[in-house]
Amino acid sequence: MATITIPHMDEEIIKRALASADLHIKTTTPCFIYRLPAETLEAIFFHCASDYHGEDTGYPIPAAPSWVNVSYVSSHWRNVALNCPVLWTYLFVTSRPWTEELLARSKQAPLKVKAHLHSQDTKLRAVCFVEQVMDHLERIQELHLRFSTSYHPILSKLSSRAPCLQSLVVVSLVDRYGSWYPASVPFGGDTPALRTVELTNCPVPWYSLKLTGLTTLHLNSLSPLCQQNMAEFLTTLSCMQDLTHLYLEDALASASGFLSSAAFHTSQKINLPHLSHLLIAAPLSTIIALLSCVNIPLTTHVNLNLKCSSEHNSSTFDHHATFCSLLAQRLRMLEEALSSPTIRRLVIIFMPNWEAARVTFAASERHGDFTASRDLAHPLRIYIPFDRSTTTGDRDRIINHICCPTPLSNVQSIYVLNPKFPAAFWTHVLGCLQGLRCIELHQGNMPDIAAVLSLIPHDFTESHGVRADRGPNHIIAPALLELKLLRMSFSAPLSQRDQMYPVKAIDVQSLCDALATRKGPRGQLTMIQCTELNSEGRKKTFDMVGWWEGGRFQAVDKDKHD
Repeated sequence: MATITIPHMDEEIIKRALASADLHIKTTTPCFIYRLPAETLEAIFFHCASDYHGEDTGYPIPAAPSWVNVSYVSSHWRNVALNCPVLWTYLFVTSRPWTEELLARSKQAPLKVKAHLHSQDTKLRAVCFVEQVMDHLERIQELHLRFSTSYHPILSKLSSRAPCLQSLVVVSLVDRYGSWYPASVPFGGDTPALRTVELTNCPVPWYSLKLTGLTTLHLNSLSPLCQQNMAEFLTTLSCMQDLTHLYLEDALASASGFLSSAAFHTSQKINLPHLSHLLIAAPLSTIIALLSCVNIPLTTHVNLNLKCSSEHNSSTFDHHATFCSLLAQRLRMLEEALSSPTIRRLVIIFMPNWEAARVTFAASERHGDFTASRDLAHPLRIYIPFDRSTTTGDRDRIINHICCPTPLSNVQSIYVLNPKFPAAFWTHVLGCLQGLRCIELHQGNMPDIAAVLSLIPHDFTESHGVRADRGPNHIIAPALLELKLLRMSFSAPLSQRDQMYPVKAIDVQSLCDALATRKGPRGQLTMIQCTELNSEGRKKTFDMVGWWEGGRFQAVDKDKHD
């Protein structure tokens, strides 16, 4: 039975008291919570208000939130609430009289404002609220605005200085009724306390603000009119030594010209010693420029989203080579440093129709949601798009170099979704992961990794295009303990194939024969919901478990589904 603590009891009593006030229920027996010290009640009231504010969407609401009712429960509660100005600083979109009352009760305490100006039926109410609040701009500590482009005149209200402003979030929702024009410098650039800036699709010259104390910068889908070139951005970034979170999504143009300029080769590196999370969604040249010109800690979680751009194809391969060199440098440093997260798992996920790939270098071997597009929980993640002009050979070469630009001795497992690679790819990647213990392949035609895992040095491997002169000191994945296959498709056995069914995947027997050549250690093969073509070209689904050891393979169980 769970232990009921005093704070838990107080919270339950508070909820019941508020419910009684809402229902106008009179109680004859006074509850001890009504007689709590003022300091305790203040803490409880403040906790309720801050929780509501954290979940508030900024939409106008038909009535005051429940925490406001603390001033109507009893005279003691009312006195405590009215003598706590901080309680009334959590503003919400409401009527003009209520807004005036909240501003009066908050006295001169810093204000927290959230407003969502999007719904047409609440336009007048929301605009009136923002206009009232903007008259107290010098008191605002947090300002979070969401509005469509038809409300762009609201930016003109941000003209007064904002000495208390710590968090500025402006999210614009594009609609067909409005269009953007460049806004003037908000707050006159006077924001000495600013710590967080998040701008989405907003034409605000953010770089004109005072940013020396900034800890979080998130720029998303900036108008070209408000984008800096790379040299200008690096100058602005050099003033933000306290940054811990930097997110740049479609906020910077191509830096192809910058990479070929003298400024790139002579620029001094910028140090961001406190950065914990970095996300860049930009053309490859822009990512290269930032990674080359900015020093970040090895503990920083890095998410790179390569964007297709109009950069000249002649420089694309040079950029890829430079990018892979930067990746190799960082991965080598992660391998050597004792205090940084060690790369334990390599995850390669291909999108439908091979339109893009996502490569994750994870510090944990546990299964996670590696499909999330914006996940900053890993040391390094890279999103690679492919356009129609990318050939199969170019695509394989790009993925090949990005997945393993350098040997990674600490990687224990690799997971691949839709593994459509030739044997040469597996030879390179698995050859760089000499400490590998587990291979997981999920969905698609079974690739020819048999030729790579086999220890037979001649006929079998040579027939599959793999070099046969590896020798005893060049065994691929010598520590392999487990091979997991989920929903993989195998071809018909070699004796049953004919010209009607061309080979797109290896057969089960070839894989088992290859595993049988491995001397040790003992390893396990697990197949779940895999399919195999029979002589008639029909697919049969099966599960199978087997093991290899000492130069032989033994199938323990094979269950065919109807």
